[in-house]
Amino acid sequence: MKPNTTLIFATLMLLAFTTGGYAQNEAATAQPANQGSDSTSQEGVSDDTAPVALQAAFTSGQTNPPVAAHHDGLWFSTPNGATQLHVHGYAQADDRMFSDNIHDEGLDTFLFRRIRPLFEGTLFNAVDFRFMPDFGQNNPQIQEAFLELKSVKFAKLRVGKFKEPIGLEVLRSDRDLTFAERSLASDLVPLRYIGAQLSADLLSNTVSYAAGYFNGSSDGSNGVFTQWAHGNEAAARLFFHPFATTGVNALRQFGVGVAGSAGHQSGVIPGLKTVGQTTFFKYSSSASANGQHNRLVPQAYYYAGPFGVMGEYAISSQDVLNKGVSQRLRNEAWQVAGSVLLTGERNSYRGVRPRNATENASGFRRLGALELALRYSQLRIDGNTFPLFANPATAAQSAKEQGIGINWYLNRYIKLESDYEHTGFHMASSTVTPLHSENVLMNRVQFAF
Repeated sequence: MKPNTTLIFATLMLLAFTTGGYAQNEAATAQPANQGSDSTSQEGVSDDTAPVALQAAFTSGQTNPPVAAHHDGLWFSTPNGATQLHVHGYAQADDRMFSDNIHDEGLDTFLFRRIRPLFEGTLFNAVDFRFMPDFGQNNPQIQEAFLELKSVKFAKLRVGKFKEPIGLEVLRSDRDLTFAERSLASDLVPLRYIGAQLSADLLSNTVSYAAGYFNGSSDGSNGVFTQWAHGNEAAARLFFHPFATTGVNALRQFGVGVAGSAGHQSGVIPGLKTVGQTTFFKYSSSASANGQHNRLVPQAYYYAGPFGVMGEYAISSQDVLNKGVSQRLRNEAWQVAGSVLLTGERNSYRGVRPRNATENASGFRRLGALELALRYSQLRIDGNTFPLFANPATAAQSAKEQGIGINWYLNRYIKLESDYEHTGFHMASSTVTPLHSENVLMNRVQFAF
């Protein structure tokens, strides 16, 4: 690690410790506020994509203060609470140290992975909204901006830019991820695009559905808020909690579902990246998407006490054209990840809340929450891709990733992560020298408010 990088990262670590006690003490004296900000309307949908249950923030039937500061952020409200604004956000400072990488060159770096203020709320007790810009990686952009009409409980209409309802790992909030970066399976599902969607929880929250139409179809990519993509697709997801209303506590957090999409894509096809964010596969410069693009993603998770595991299998098939030849190519990926809270907290898809938060002013009498995590993921490119649609000498046909991580939740505001990831590659031809394996240690300091 370069000296200046070491100094920056050490400063952030020190800031995390010194602010931990103050943040926890502020939370202890704050009035109980919105509980929905720590959870979601759907167990299988992240709080990055689901509007918070804003009505819970203030007691109905009484005059609400115009401005209130709670442990989950700053609130602005009309006296009757019908219109509210919630201001909060999070920032993630990352340090990446590569002992080996694909191109065998120095890639060690420090960056602000995400800097995201969030502005969300309710208008006239009828429409929820969210606006989430991102200033991370020196690339300002609008990550999310949408309105959601909630007057019809069984079919909430959302319009704007938000996550497509497909990948289980992608739908999880970026601030609640077990690892600093998502797995290889998430390379084959879309991220945020402009569109319209209907969604709801049904039958006492045992069934969740989402279905929508989006301007976008690229795997592993975000749409640009101000640009129209060369693709459109319909996407849908069904997720079940069959034991959510039973008396069997050990099975209540078992969820299983399936998602998919069907659409049309044309133009440039984005490359695929490792968890260290290095491109290991890309199509030939003359190749382009030229027709149907479909996905199928079965998925499941299970959480019980301090233990949790989640997995999904992603299939992405699309028509690709190069030099007058068109071929339907099918790429596949899967991942399974598990974690255990060593300090005994309740594990959840929606994130971890430490039972005994660290209080720096008290001499570290409380440890916070410690989490140990393991993950394996694999991605395979269709063999028919080579050599016409991709160069077999520079593009890998498959990648396999193994990761181990330790997370320290000092309190609800501060999280420290350290992950070690190894990714190996296999080429389409045995006569080609394989890409160099990637070994990276990723450290993160996360501040959320």
